[in-house]
Amino acid sequence: MASMLIWVLALAGSVAAVCLTVAFDNHSAHMSATALATFGIVAAAVSDHRAGEVAGLSRFALAAIAARFMGLLWAWSAVSAFVVYDFILEWPHWVPVVMAMLVGCCTCLFVALILDREATADVPDAWALTLVGVMSKSQFALGAVLFGLLLAIQQMPNFNLGGAHKWVAINLAMCTAAGLLSLTGYLIMSERKPASESAPKAATA
Repeated sequence: MASMLIWVLALAGSVAAVCLTVAFDNHSAHMSATALATFGIVAAAVSDHRAGEVAGLSRFALAAIAARFMGLLWAWSAVSAFVVYDFILEWPHWVPVVMAMLVGCCTCLFVALILDREATADVPDAWALTLVGVMSKSQFALGAVLFGLLLAIQQMPNFNLGGAHKWVAINLAMCTAAGLLSLTGYLIMSERKPASESAPKAATA
């Protein structure tokens, strides 16, 4: 319960910090606050994943942990964008952006539910092993494409066409993409570790 309260307060505080930087129209501070919150979630995900490895959790349980944190990344971005554009700034195209982030969130959480079910099953489905690999690699590819696309958009001379306030959505999406790249990159590298390195050491008698 205490851990959940800490998470709620931390996420609410990070959304508030992002909104304050927007209210003061400070682009660099907004990017910094967004990046700090995003990579805070990534750091927590890596910490929980490594703790699960040490505890000897199954591959499905470890993947479910990662999927939940990916969903949290998307959810945090969606909530931040919603609060900014519904209460502070005007940008006509914010609804599709928030909806896309929510789709990403719901997809990750749905995958996490499936993997949790497989982790407790007596005989896990064979296709679930494929799902574990597809989840990390597809999110890595999505993060790479999204980050590169948004970086290119920022360099365009007509960047402000379509609404001058889209920079908030760009920052949020870029940091989410960078967070996904970092987390899924860690997961892919973790999957490639030799079994002797990834498995917890057996307790000595």
